[in-house]
Amino acid sequence: MDRGVTEGHDEPSQVDEVARPRPREALLPNLLVPIDLRDGHPTGPSLFALSEGRRVAHVAGATVFAVVLTDCRLSDEVAERLGRAGADKVLLCEGEGLGAPPLDVTHGAALYAAVERVPPLLVLFPAGGAGDELGPALAARLGGAFASAADLDPSEAGASLADGVGRVLVRRWRRDRAGYRRLDPVELERPVVALLASGGPPQDIGTGDVEVEVVPCLTPGKVGVVELASDVDDQAAVALASVLVVVDPALGPEALEALRAAAPPGVAVVDPVAQAAGIAASAPRILISVGTREVTVARTPRGRTAVALPADAAPPARQSADVVWRVEPGAKQAFWRDLARALPALVVGPSPKKATPA
Repeated sequence: MDRGVTEGHDEPSQVDEVARPRPREALLPNLLVPIDLRDGHPTGPSLFALSEGRRVAHVAGATVFAVVLTDCRLSDEVAERLGRAGADKVLLCEGEGLGAPPLDVTHGAALYAAVERVPPLLVLFPAGGAGDELGPALAARLGGAFASAADLDPSEAGASLADGVGRVLVRRWRRDRAGYRRLDPVELERPVVALLASGGPPQDIGTGDVEVEVVPCLTPGKVGVVELASDVDDQAAVALASVLVVVDPALGPEALEALRAAAPPGVAVVDPVAQAAGIAASAPRILISVGTREVTVARTPRGRTAVALPADAAPPARQSADVVWRVEPGAKQAFWRDLARALPALVVGPSPKKATPA
């Protein structure tokens, strides 16, 4: 692993807080992913965002950069992890105060310094991180478009591209997830800042051999903000799950425990009463509802829903499902076991095809 710049920092010029769009000769095919750190390590959604960027980069001809804001030296272990997740290069902004919870007033100038160093086609914030705070202000500074709850696809086959410019299509979903608008940075002639929707676990599709470049940046001044405590949100894993299994408490604890013990990363097995807030904020790729309790989540055209019901139970009145399973009274334990075995394949595999309900 190479460190492209020494540890010293040059004094950068002050970044205006007012948005000042600057003309560009062309949008370079660069895809930037700001990384959220937790206890010095990249979060799962950050690694997933890198792997999503790498997934489309080879088609668009884009280079994937991981942007890290921190108050301490980045370890070789973390840099290699970012490379395996899909980063071609790491842009490192080091400075006192950058390890604190990110606010635009403290971290916005440092992030903008990294973006100025590598002009982006797309800035992709991970789900559940600093994107809500830093994304809109960054888009304003760049004079770009902002898209929340977005996902991305590689360019269409045969699409014409500007010279040396790749194409990445961003889909910005409506709040009710009933439809989306497609954004193309090439057609817009300006960069897009997007917040990635929830997804699955990261895929190691890169290499650990990644260069780290230290970018001179402004460090936060004293703004009177002091971190008193930092706790993990126990609802976050549910809200960001790619596969959501909701188990009716009326079935007893054995069903919940059997499925939860077998759930791999990216699958959340939950009690709908205890995890109601996380379920309401989720938009899973696959929803499996076990039991007769009605479950409502945001759905997309690619999303699929399955319901597992006791043999003598009627489905909930407003439940719309692609697949309905009937579980005979004597086959409950076998069903929990078979479903538990199938969960890992659901995370990495495609969504099940739409089927006629039983």
